[in-house]
Amino acid sequence: MTTVPALATERFLTPQQREIAQLQRMRGRACLEPAEANALAALHDSLLPGTCSADEATLLLTRSVSRDLEIPEYYRYTCLHVYGWFLDFFPDDPVAGALLALHTTLTDLLELERAAWVAGTEPECGDERIKRLDHATVTVRATVVNHLLQVRIGDLVDRAAADPELARRTALLAECTRFPRSDRREENVFLRSVQCCETLFFLIRRLSVETAANRDEFPARAAARLETAVVCAGLLNDVFSILRTMTPEGFMTFRDFTGAASAVQSLNYHTMEIALYGYDPRKTEVFKNVDHLEVLNDEGVRAHRPLSAALASTADQRLKKGWAELDRSMAKWRGGHYRFARTYLPSDTPASGGTDGAAYVKRFVKKDACVAGADPFGGLPLLSGFLYR
Repeated sequence: MTTVPALATERFLTPQQREIAQLQRMRGRACLEPAEANALAALHDSLLPGTCSADEATLLLTRSVSRDLEIPEYYRYTCLHVYGWFLDFFPDDPVAGALLALHTTLTDLLELERAAWVAGTEPECGDERIKRLDHATVTVRATVVNHLLQVRIGDLVDRAAADPELARRTALLAECTRFPRSDRREENVFLRSVQCCETLFFLIRRLSVETAANRDEFPARAAARLETAVVCAGLLNDVFSILRTMTPEGFMTFRDFTGAASAVQSLNYHTMEIALYGYDPRKTEVFKNVDHLEVLNDEGVRAHRPLSAALASTADQRLKKGWAELDRSMAKWRGGHYRFARTYLPSDTPASGGTDGAAYVKRFVKKDACVAGADPFGGLPLLSGFLYR
């Protein structure tokens, strides 16, 4: 299997940039001394605007600690700006780019877990975690992104090893997103799982919109995009399987370090659900209470015709079967999300997003309350790229 070794990033960073990365990883970002955090923030903010290309990696490494930018806590934690930067390299094929980003994230975690296994510092579940990670990476490599030419993500991974610019971008993607808040090793599994989920939320949304757009004129392409969405939904469940190799006790060793970061703030998650099922009026207050989510209450977004409605009366058996599989996988994932919240969050502990934890997640497991609009192109956020703040 071709991967980008963690040490390969050194040739793409200056000595100062390597020091910046090491400082943030040594104790975890939440444990930086005030003077250290202020120095990193000042460095980032001094480079804006008009930054030269030589400082690109510095900006990627330090954006999450900026004082000038208003960044929601969830996005400070997840470093999704780096994924957005990476996907800018794939303007004509963001699906392939996102799957390559997913592969890079999974293999980076896999290498970390294998290194811990060799060093004898892995948790008791280490062998099972490695098996599940290996299964997920193999699935991503086998995913077809060009059905006509039968191009798979594994082909792009091999290309990344030979293409200097793509090698640089995949290496920096791994390096500039490997920043847990604490020094607790289990947090790496959690952080990487969240980043993988964000990438898959985007993929499922994008593929759902493309399926609906191609349904009538290009049914074969629509069916192919839907099949890829089904693979991505299966990978969401695989990621949760990896995450569940953590024990509740292991989760609680770092949970407090994540602060107010919460997936409730995720644009990619909410827009994915709207693209699949339509606007959920039960979330109106949620969107209203989170500044960057308010756009999801807009009339255009409410009017969006989701994939469930677009395929409700289809006579195309491939599309009918594909939707049934996608819906089933997403229902499984929502159920898994609820079980995770119920198992890993003590009943007397509020969730980081200010919700009531498992009870909040349970309310949205079923999608019966979602309202399907009539506009297949409703809501610009649904049709844009990878979303972050």
